[in-house]
Amino acid sequence: MTSRLRPLITSVFTGRRLQNIKRGLHEMKRRVSGRSHQVVYFHQIDDPYSHLLVQALARVQSSYDIDLQLRIVPPPADDAAPERTALEDYSRRDAAAIAPFYDLQFDDPGNQPTAEICQLAERALVATGNKVSAAAEIGAALWAGDSQTLSKLPLVSDTLAAEQQETGRREREALGHYLGGTLYYAGEWYWGVDRLPYLEERLIQAGLQRSGHRQVVQFQSRPAFMSKPAQRRLTMEFYPSIRSPYSYISMPETLDLPDHYPVDLIVRPVLPMVMRDLPVPAVKGRYIMRDTKREADRIGVPFGHIFDPVGDPVRRCYSLFAMADEAGKGGELLLAFCKMAWSEGIDVGSDQGIKSVVERAGLDWSAASEVLDNTDWEGPMEENRLQMMASGLWGVPSYRLLDDKGREVFSCWGRDRIWLLAHEIQKALV
Repeated sequence: MTSRLRPLITSVFTGRRLQNIKRGLHEMKRRVSGRSHQVVYFHQIDDPYSHLLVQALARVQSSYDIDLQLRIVPPPADDAAPERTALEDYSRRDAAAIAPFYDLQFDDPGNQPTAEICQLAERALVATGNKVSAAAEIGAALWAGDSQTLSKLPLVSDTLAAEQQETGRREREALGHYLGGTLYYAGEWYWGVDRLPYLEERLIQAGLQRSGHRQVVQFQSRPAFMSKPAQRRLTMEFYPSIRSPYSYISMPETLDLPDHYPVDLIVRPVLPMVMRDLPVPAVKGRYIMRDTKREADRIGVPFGHIFDPVGDPVRRCYSLFAMADEAGKGGELLLAFCKMAWSEGIDVGSDQGIKSVVERAGLDWSAASEVLDNTDWEGPMEENRLQMMASGLWGVPSYRLLDDKGREVFSCWGRDRIWLLAHEIQKALV
């Protein structure tokens, strides 16, 4: 695919026009078939995010005129979850942190449920006919380690439960996803309580909200800016990858945080997963692109006219990072690179492209050209990755918050948690 054609194709793939056409076709098929508005929920029994979402779905079910169907699914395959233990540990910690903000319940027991209690919970859930309301209650017993309560419930056989899980896995795969805690409605996917507002907005637009009911979940936002000067400052470490679309759309808000909170920002970029021999499955890549576009539109960050910077473009930019960082413009360099690659479709690996990146970041090209393509950056980037992993984080963008003695007080993963990071900044300074 030529360098000029690729950005045009990605802009169509992620564009609103194609989305509207697909939505119209799905609605036409639904009307012709006479079906109700069906929302399919894929529930992973040992996934904390599934447990949060299923609690919220009990309210969604009563608030909208929809046919909500639950399917039991297994965890994602290894290629979609390369750091499975880290994912499991972080998911529990994160779910416990965000639950109160959504008026939901989850306490991190410190480890994953055993295979035996998970099997009991699945057998009990299938015995109910996969009812959403039952899933929340069964999940509460599961995460409390209450096998006695589960064993007293009506149970189907292990074989039938396993068959139901495999049926759910095949349906999820056929529809185009890989995670539990996901919702599918008329061609589009919504993960966890974080993306539930998108589904609700769509249901409201379709006129499906029942009279007297409000939207169940809203997007979270940062707390108000601090009105009084703090007596001390914190350090915020930001771990992005310039080949990560999620990292790109997180950059404007992240780089802006020190203007509103007493934090000193340290940018610590890492090498992209695919450049560390960790390939991303196609189904995961497609979802990430569409989800990034959806989020980018909501927060006002341009995205979609894409020239994939994997490989040499990333290396060339990283070779300039130390110089830019010493000039106080490390973040600006990465943002300029990402904006040109992810929203303008520019070949940022070419000599002219990388020169434009440097100049847009406010740096001197003659000085940059003298250090361009060095390999001194490789060691520091790997150190950044190891530090990120040591904090129980593995994906990008990630964040670490340190107190004035350099001790970690909070860490999180994802642009979705910038609002929580801001809450933790304020809490640490009280």
